[in-house]
Amino acid sequence: MNITVSGSAGAPHASQIDVHVHISATMNVTAFVARRKVNGLLLDRVGTGLYTDEPELVMSDQRMCWRVPVILALPTLGRLGQVGTVEVDVQSGEVLADEITWQEMSEHAERLVVGATLQTE
Repeated sequence: MNITVSGSAGAPHASQIDVHVHISATMNVTAFVARRKVNGLLLDRVGTGLYTDEPELVMSDQRMCWRVPVILALPTLGRLGQVGTVEVDVQSGEVLADEITWQEMSEHAERLVVGATLQTE
């Protein structure tokens, strides 16, 4: 599991940094459940050919989320690349994506398909 902490450290160049983190939180949603939620919504809102990759646990000052990468792969072209990410709140299970997020992923997927088919011609 990868953990990303957002924010600015502001450390000068060539300095020593020691990070000790202790977090106590209730995690009601596992990485597996987050992937399953996003996979279901992808099929409903964007279409086929998309699947999720291994989520990353992301912490900010407001919440902890699973950041779930969304990948495009097609049977004839293979894995074409990542089209976006969707975050899922680890406590509530809320999927933090709006219509703009789904639309941007769909557009990115279309661009990847066009680029891949141009390369194979």
